[in-house]
Amino acid sequence: MIESLVRAHRVPARADEQVEMAAAFVVETVNEGDYTVLDTFAHPDIRDLSDIRVFADGISGLRFSVAAARRVMPDIYARILTARCTGADTVETRLELTGTYLGTNLAPSPRHGRRATWRQHHLWSFRGAKACAHLGWIDRAALRAALGEPY
Repeated sequence: MIESLVRAHRVPARADEQVEMAAAFVVETVNEGDYTVLDTFAHPDIRDLSDIRVFADGISGLRFSVAAARRVMPDIYARILTARCTGADTVETRLELTGTYLGTNLAPSPRHGRRATWRQHHLWSFRGAKACAHLGWIDRAALRAALGEPY
């Protein structure tokens, strides 16, 4: 009886695939710097709807944002705290990120070599198998405490 109830309330395979895709984006793109998953994960015209923009619209804007973070923190690592379906075609990812700020050699700053830990929360809206919109929040207070202004 319990097994039939579990099966009746099972998350559809499509939702599972959307959650897996969002998790793969974090692991492969953010952690490993492999941007090939972007073409599978995101619509070419993906939009960022965040109050404080996380990336410029489009796959190129998303790629640029991740590459910029990886450039200043080459050891950046995002641990997935939660990756789950939150509604029809909506996936939530909650992350804890760590990284050591290295910046550029031409502009050393007092934050060079400082380690930061902060959280991020992302809601991805999917159209079919691809993310088409994003709403995100970054714990800027934790970044500012670790790295100083302007974070």
